Amino acid sequence: MRAFVLGNYINANFLYVDRLPLAGESLVATRIFQEHGGKGLNLAVGLHRLGVTVDLLMAVGKDEAGAAVKHRLAEEGMDTTWVLTLRSHSGYGVGFIAPDGCNFLAAHLGANALLTAEHVEQAREVFVHADWVVAQFEIPDSAILHAFRQARRLGKHTYLNPSPWRQIDNELLALTDVLVVNASEAALMFDQTDLEKLTPKDWSERLSTLARQMSWQGRLLVVTLADAGCVALDEAGTVISQPAYPIQQIDAAGAGDAFGAGLVWSLMRDLPLIEALRIGNACGALIAAREGILDGLPRRTAVKTFMTAAVPD
Repeated sequence: MRAFVLGNYINANFLYVDRLPLAGESLVATRIFQEHGGKGLNLAVGLHRLGVTVDLLMAVGKDEAGAAVKHRLAEEGMDTTWVLTLRSHSGYGVGFIAPDGCNFLAAHLGANALLTAEHVEQAREVFVHADWVVAQFEIPDSAILHAFRQARRLGKHTYLNPSPWRQIDNELLALTDVLVVNASEAALMFDQTDLEKLTPKDWSERLSTLARQMSWQGRLLVVTLADAGCVALDEAGTVISQPAYPIQQIDAAGAGDAFGAGLVWSLMRDLPLIEALRIGNACGALIAAREGILDGLPRRTAVKTFMTAAVPD
């Protein structure tokens, strides 16, 4: 199993506050937590931990953070050949974390914004060996679109998490096999603000119609619903709702990335969709139940142990 991950790096800084701030309000943080982050980095490490051979294309800056994350990946046993040092600062992010685990995040792309289609082409020697091409929206569209065009031409599967949200290019959408969005992103994608409040039952009843309205023709469309689990539409038009695992949520940041890694790994193994969604939910739950992301991205044994002991709500 091999994946080519269009990654990104964010020097992540989390401030813990008594509640999320209102517009124009200043709050005193109770503590700070820092780590290597970024949705693409999380996806890559998450897949690696689950046993996938990962070729990671990622841009970092000529700064201390960029050098540190390359060292961290090498310690993880990951190839850093295509972690490119470009002429910019590394990505930088700030998150506010409330006691209930809810969060507010903002990121500056830094070197990530310099990743291009040419860089994808330069990595062709490893790209051609991938089974899946995995991407997220903390890098420019041009790099993703070029990679997905090549993936389609070479018969590879594609996974897209369009987060942070921006409108998906029609061609990119048509080249996407597996699309994963959360409820907020789904409301923007379908242009219906009321969708954030839907229950899993409501989603199960409406997802097929919503997908047709946006001319979705991919293999799998998944909407993650935080502590309500997820709902998925397969290529046969069947909708499956999978409940979440009961946990004491500490910090939801990164749970969606862990879900994506678990889902792609499961699909690589040709597991039934319901089992793939369970594994994705388990990976997400293991992150949401702890502080931080990178160190907690689970290995197969941890996922198996958790799923054996826990029962979805």
